[in-house]
Amino acid sequence: MASMSSIFVAVLLIAWIIHTLWAWSRLRHIPGPFWTSFSKLWQVKTQFRGNWYLDLKDVGDQYGDLFRIGPNQLMTTDVNIVRRMAHPKSSYTRGPFYQTFRFHPTQDHSFSLLDDEEHIRRRTNLGPGYTGNAHVEACIDRQCARLVDLIDRNFVSTPTEYRPMDLTSMSSFFAMDCIGNISYGGAFGCLDEGEDVHRFIKWNEDFFAAAIVIANFHWLTKITAKPPFNKIYPSVHDRGGIGKFMALATDVVDSSLTKSRNWKGTLASFFEQGVTREEAIHELVLQIVAGTDSTATGIRMTLLLLVSNPMAYHKLRAEIDNGIGKGKVSSPIKDTEARQLPYLQAVIKEGLRTFPVVTATFFKKVPRGGDTINGYYVPEGTEIGHNVLGIMRSRKYWGDDADAFRPERWLEADTETAEMMSGVLEALWGSGRYKCLGRVVAQMELNKVFVELLRRFDFAVVNPQNAVEILNPGFFLMSEMRMRVTRRDDRPGKM
Repeated sequence: MASMSSIFVAVLLIAWIIHTLWAWSRLRHIPGPFWTSFSKLWQVKTQFRGNWYLDLKDVGDQYGDLFRIGPNQLMTTDVNIVRRMAHPKSSYTRGPFYQTFRFHPTQDHSFSLLDDEEHIRRRTNLGPGYTGNAHVEACIDRQCARLVDLIDRNFVSTPTEYRPMDLTSMSSFFAMDCIGNISYGGAFGCLDEGEDVHRFIKWNEDFFAAAIVIANFHWLTKITAKPPFNKIYPSVHDRGGIGKFMALATDVVDSSLTKSRNWKGTLASFFEQGVTREEAIHELVLQIVAGTDSTATGIRMTLLLLVSNPMAYHKLRAEIDNGIGKGKVSSPIKDTEARQLPYLQAVIKEGLRTFPVVTATFFKKVPRGGDTINGYYVPEGTEIGHNVLGIMRSRKYWGDDADAFRPERWLEADTETAEMMSGVLEALWGSGRYKCLGRVVAQMELNKVFVELLRRFDFAVVNPQNAVEILNPGFFLMSEMRMRVTRRDDRPGKM
């Protein structure tokens, strides 16, 4: 018996060695850290340390536009490859990475779908619901007003009273309530209460701790989809977190379908386009996860970059004041007006470029027959991801000061360069058939929120030597970003 057990163990060891050598050999010609070719240990370690986006950029800087980070994983810093993989006629498909982000063990939303035909159908039906229409703009205006009111009530400091504001929380509350108002029929109350009423932020932190492991070992998704392990998924019976939003989404969708509400906006569009009940529920839940963190990160980090750059800060404030003085900026500012403020648009673009709001891998699979990328043959089945920070800080696209926050680059560029830069920045939102559906809504939120804040308040970082703690396993998790807020005595129209 012992002899048979020894033989079995020996066979398994030999099989593992053969498989490891085979995996190493098929991509051995592509540069990258040596040990990444044998295991995913580097990926897991880097993600747990929370330096994923920075370490990935460093590896890309060392090894070039195509480099190896795992036995079957490559990363690209070439925006043309990102576009090629996402082209409507491309044979590339999504890798199993995407299914890590299911909220139900057997049901997909538009982000987690792997089947390309179903993904295209779903996007076609959902797309009209994500347009920046009058309903969306009115909802964002209401949440901007609530954000201003919350700051005015609770977080304005004076020479005799210190009332610091956590911009990390405030930006998340704003983004969440915008989604609630746009898609759920009403804000969740975060800005009214000044707190995370459904405990999403805590859930989000715990979720990504588990998702790190599952995303690297895809076979775990098959195990967690079955009892008893499927209990790790959120439930409509949960009192907080994404399970609570699943319950809210279910109630909203069912109320809409029974016509108990005179529904407008996102859900009305979904149903007009043939979106099913289950699809609508899971899409509303996805909006919370995908739309809160990305928009909130864009707001808080762009404002931090502005406060840290007094020249840019005062240029933007002067443009806003000048627009108000000339009657070109309404109260609240209209989206069409914001698009006509060149320095505001430059600040938004530069904020997203300097600090890209999503840095996940977004792995795609090389199609049958393989492909040639940057002069390297890449065999079929290989997974290729996006080195997002590497793209957004590449000197090839942005020049020698690629690491600097400098909005002026967008105004100084000639037409050809400006078009190139805009095209590269678009890769942040995905490309082609994988472009983020919520991009237009997020852009409208950014167009409005900076104007509504800076026309009324001044901001200063409380602790500039340690402004914010950042962990990044692929998505950003941030601690308090404390700001000292004061009312502007020199604001336009102040009596």
